[in-house]
Amino acid sequence: MINWPAVIKYHSDDELAYVASESAWNSDADLSAFDYEKSDVLIDSHGHVYRLDYKESGIVHPIFASNIISLYEFIKLVKLHASAQGECCIEKIVFRSVKEGMQLVDSMGEK
Repeated sequence: MINWPAVIKYHSDDELAYVASESAWNSDADLSAFDYEKSDVLIDSHGHVYRLDYKESGIVHPIFASNIISLYEFIKLVKLHASAQGECCIEKIVFRSVKEGMQLVDSMGEK
């Protein structure tokens, strides 16, 4: 079960796509019906990693990949995202949980 909010990490992109809720996922065809690459993943607010390569009836169904991203690795992803967004002082980015990092990613999208 996905713990929302979540972010999508595209294989070839440093930017993260924030997904606020299951209803946001289901109602946005750019998210739920997209043709993801095999290495694109969804990371939920508990750090669980989901594959996005299973589609049924044209809808992507995230599948738990049996791993959890470490807080350290998620901080690195958020720093890369912040850099891609043109944020300054990215080395000062720190948070205590993946969920806090999700909130930071969401706030970066509000420019």
